[in-house]
Amino acid sequence: MIDKTLPLIDLHRHLDGSIRLETILDLGQKHNIPLPADDVEGLKPFVQIMEPTPDIVTFFEKFKYMIGILVDYEACKRVAYENVEDAYLEGIDYIELRFSPIFMAGPHGLDPAGIVEAIIEGTNKAQRNFDIRVNLIGILSRTYGPDQCWKELESLLQYKDQITALDLAGDEVNYPGTLFVDHFKEGRDAGWHITIHAGEEGGPDFIWQALEELGAERIGHGVSAARDPM
Repeated sequence: MIDKTLPLIDLHRHLDGSIRLETILDLGQKHNIPLPADDVEGLKPFVQIMEPTPDIVTFFEKFKYMIGILVDYEACKRVAYENVEDAYLEGIDYIELRFSPIFMAGPHGLDPAGIVEAIIEGTNKAQRNFDIRVNLIGILSRTYGPDQCWKELESLLQYKDQITALDLAGDEVNYPGTLFVDHFKEGRDAGWHITIHAGEEGGPDFIWQALEELGAERIGHGVSAARDPM
């Protein structure tokens, strides 16, 4: 039971994975984007976890139809606004929304920096309309490799003062944190906090790597920590 007299916070919500099903259907219809269903109930199995998935890569397939409807910056601004509105309607007082500019830009070839700007505009507008505080966390999508992550980092640094922290997410086994040490040094130099997805698919060594090599102040998920002998 949640004590509703206490402030409610959400520190780990993926903006690009929290798009309203109604919005997916609406934007899909407006822009003639093929979808696997034409109603909310039919769409659910394709974008929500209905049963355990075998690995994180399979899990990421659920994002396909969500980012597939981000055809322009107005769509990005809309989903950012709705993310904040939904959090407010849930009774949340403070939320940290994280997003990957390159991941969101991919399907329709948008400029990652334009994605960042749209997210900032959408969340700022929502904060003016709703009594909720929002901070943004930029994600580097490790699965795209170090070179693309440099481009992603550059897009986030253009709006350095509007971003609170830097994250790393994706396939940690094939793209370990050691590939991104310099990226996160630059993130720390920018004054950002550091949070890392680690210990999801990999063992506890990946968590130590995030702490010791990337300067993580917070670990996302970290489920393998329970296996650490220390």
